[in-house]
Amino acid sequence: MLYTAPLMDVILLLIIFFLFGSNLVLKSGVEVKLPSSSSALPASEDAHIITLISRDSEEFYFNDDRVTLEKLSDLLEDARKLSSQVILLGDESVDYGSVMKISELLLRNGFDVKFAAQPENL
Repeated sequence: MLYTAPLMDVILLLIIFFLFGSNLVLKSGVEVKLPSSSSALPASEDAHIITLISRDSEEFYFNDDRVTLEKLSDLLEDARKLSSQVILLGDESVDYGSVMKISELLLRNGFDVKFAAQPENL
């Protein structure tokens, strides 16, 4: 009975270690197949994540919320107060024109845009 408290402390510390040590930084709720690149994405704290999926619709995800291009322009003013950095996760099959429309909108609103890619050696 006396030894359960230290055991629970160790278990909780292990859970916290694995949560913070895992690769949760660039994960969104949608799975995409990123293009390969030999460049490394620099660390970004509190960056917004835009996920472009390979569908026919013009919808995409902004911080895990499904939005359209028109709705995104309304959300950007409030989002800029939190962070001016945006990481763009685009599936390989997404139309290049869609990527450029979103990038242009972000750049016009003063955001720093970074494009996510997977390392070439995978």
